[in-house]
Amino acid sequence: MTKKQIMEKQQFRYTSLSKEIDDGIIYATYIPKLEINLAIAQELVQNRMSFSENKPHYILIDFTNVKSVTKDARDYMNDPEAGLKGLLGGAFLSNSVVATLFVNLYLKVNNPTIPAKFFTNKADAINWLKKIRTEKTQFA
Repeated sequence: MTKKQIMEKQQFRYTSLSKEIDDGIIYATYIPKLEINLAIAQELVQNRMSFSENKPHYILIDFTNVKSVTKDARDYMNDPEAGLKGLLGGAFLSNSVVATLFVNLYLKVNNPTIPAKFFTNKADAINWLKKIRTEKTQFA
């Protein structure tokens, strides 16, 4: 098994984004103890859209470093014309108990308009994103 080669990586103020050549998934990690308010949420989406060159994409977000998210930021991130813009599907990843509770509650309460799921294992998250991408392609 060969190690995947990273095609592109970019560091922003609150996040690091990367994409690998062979899977087309954007990987996002946040700075430690990040408290996401509306202004930060807007900057994170702007960073992601710039990084993806405004092309539709799938994303895996490592939520481990997130300390809190305000209601305004959550509402913004769940808006199809704002935080969900350009996303075809998203996987959340964390092994933090607090993040696990937050993300699972968010997914139940907000019911995003794109496929979204929480994982504690990165390989499982990547496989799920590849599966929904394949299914979407088959039925397009």
